[in-house]
Amino acid sequence: MQQKRAESAPNARQPVPQKPAGSDLKPVALGRSSDEDLMRRTQEGDKQAFSILYERYSSSVLSYLYRMLGNVEDVESVGQEVFLRAFRFAATYRYPQKFSTWLFTITRNLAINNARRRKRSPVRNVTELNLEGVDMSGDPYKVAARATDDVEKQEEIARVLTALEDLPSDQKEVIVLGVFQDLSYAEMEEITGTKAVTLRSRMFHGLKKLGKMLGGSVDEDE
Repeated sequence: MQQKRAESAPNARQPVPQKPAGSDLKPVALGRSSDEDLMRRTQEGDKQAFSILYERYSSSVLSYLYRMLGNVEDVESVGQEVFLRAFRFAATYRYPQKFSTWLFTITRNLAINNARRRKRSPVRNVTELNLEGVDMSGDPYKVAARATDDVEKQEEIARVLTALEDLPSDQKEVIVLGVFQDLSYAEMEEITGTKAVTLRSRMFHGLKKLGKMLGGSVDEDE
């Protein structure tokens, strides 16, 4: 009986919650925490801490991207990618590195990559996507899914294929044969019955139109 009373007494000792091993973060209100402490909390799985970082930096990231890229659609998509990568690769952040430096390194790299993609000619974009031998029929996004597991490349493939559908059929044909199937003009002339000089003209004008639709340009020697 005495034993039962001792167990139910209000002064009975309760287990004390233990801090995660290696954690020296103080119990400060998140809104008053430094960027660096919020990032460490993010590394421990605290999504609310990362939400505060997003609120603190989203405007400055978008402003930076707009100065770098100047295209509203690109700014929004790249801005989303910046924070997705920052969260996904949070483990690569090393305290006490300044969080803003780490974040804007990611932002700058993505902006440069986007600008390079825009400047590359469509023929380079397409050949670098390794579509040779891929079944091109059907929905562009399904074709992209068949071609690669890389999400970023899938989006680029779908963009190219969607734009390709808006080209005149003769220009689309020569791009598919010459770029996707890597055929020479002599081979294409034999298949289509069209003179190589005409095929070259169709290729040039088709790639030029494709370049405009994709926001890039085409070199005249291609």
